[in-house]
Amino acid sequence: MDLYRRAPRTGLRYLGHAGFIAEHQGVRLLMDPWFYPAFLHSWFPYPDNRHVLDVVTSGRFDYLYVSHAHEDHYDERLLRMLDRSITVIVPRYRSRIMVKRFAALGFDDVVALGHKESHELAPGFTVTMYLDTSHKEDSGLLLDLDGYRFLDLNDCNTPMSELPGDVDLLAAQYSGAMWYPNCYDYPPEVMGKKVEAVRGDLLDTLYRKVRITGAAAYLPSAGPACFLDPVLEAYNDREATIFPRWEDVADQFAEACPGVDVLRLFPGDVVRLGDEPGGPLVERDSDTPPADDLAGYRERRRDEWGAFYDEPAEPVTTEEIEAYFAKLQSWNRRFLGDFAKDVRLVADGRMWDVRLGRLAERFVIEGEEPYDPEYTLLLCPRTMRAVIEERTGWEEALLSMRVGLHREPDVFDLTFMSLLRYGNQPVQTMQMLRERQNTETIERDGLRMQRFCPHAGEDLTHAVICDGVVECPRHHWKWDATTGECIDGGTLPLRVEPLT
Repeated sequence: MDLYRRAPRTGLRYLGHAGFIAEHQGVRLLMDPWFYPAFLHSWFPYPDNRHVLDVVTSGRFDYLYVSHAHEDHYDERLLRMLDRSITVIVPRYRSRIMVKRFAALGFDDVVALGHKESHELAPGFTVTMYLDTSHKEDSGLLLDLDGYRFLDLNDCNTPMSELPGDVDLLAAQYSGAMWYPNCYDYPPEVMGKKVEAVRGDLLDTLYRKVRITGAAAYLPSAGPACFLDPVLEAYNDREATIFPRWEDVADQFAEACPGVDVLRLFPGDVVRLGDEPGGPLVERDSDTPPADDLAGYRERRRDEWGAFYDEPAEPVTTEEIEAYFAKLQSWNRRFLGDFAKDVRLVADGRMWDVRLGRLAERFVIEGEEPYDPEYTLLLCPRTMRAVIEERTGWEEALLSMRVGLHREPDVFDLTFMSLLRYGNQPVQTMQMLRERQNTETIERDGLRMQRFCPHAGEDLTHAVICDGVVECPRHHWKWDATTGECIDGGTLPLRVEPLT
């Protein structure tokens, strides 16, 4: 079967989520293919895209690009099915995690590209890598197809000052891909306000990307996922979560970005690019299952989401928890410095208080309540065991939505959450430490302030400064422009002073 049916000279086939097949001059590039469940069998592609799996597993590809290590992009089960002769294009991260993973899978021809580095796939077909240059390891790819520029940012947040312009088609995230706030135990009224704020911030970030890149057209991608395990059914509520469908936000986008065409694609759809009269031409795939038939989707994938319940569920011991956190802290001593925090783990009626930052004493206490923890994490035994045995990381466990959280006070602690999310890759926490020590400044609106956001490293060249408040354009943390005190988002201050 011809990949593009009538085989356009230049085209994209959408695979669902952040997956594409790009073809130009007979060269085929497979991008971020995701088909099998991710994050402790909790995330599934939405809509169901399994009907195009055969197109990938039986197809011929010259190149493969995988943006980062999250399981909804790095689908190891799918990758093991591919021909090892494919040339793999990966981002060159400090941790070298992508190079290492593909080498372990037996791919010998791996091209690792740094930020803004280009690679020619064929005459007239060039790709350029765009990294999130902070401690986070994520990437996007710019395809130049004889002058037609397709920028696939998936869920990557390249600093806005580093984004390319003159983009013909932008694919980027509009829906959430995070556990906050929906995994926290907020009262309904508070939860509703926080969900509304996060959704608004996600869209605002998208609008900025569209305007900065000058995108003529936008292709909604990289979400949302869906949750087929009945235990997680609540996270499919598109109104009460940060996981809206495109139809839920399309009107807001049209109002904010008038004149920008939208290509709403479903798995299997093909887009002809380039010199098509009237812009890109979409060919619909008639085999796509109904998107809203989650009951049917759940039944078709019963064995896959049910596999979570086949995982080991033996209760962990105090000694296992102590050994785990001792190792995690020892790997990150320079990053933690004099950090100290009391946290609580709860699983199946058992409770452990963990006193982080106290390696020299007994720092895990079971069954008592001697401390008031700032963070409490509630897990089922299977999730807890998967983390403690390092079969999954904390970030993956949190993304699975199988961890409940409470914090008191309700303030984000960057050091603690970064220890959980990145502590098993100390190169990332060390980069965070370097970011904190960076003294580079910019001058704007009568202020001299640090150039990079203390939260996630966004370039504040594009910050909003209004009514005495500095707002980061990425995650929308806010600081008092006079004192630098963080007034929304977290606790980290911003170095800022008036120009004299």
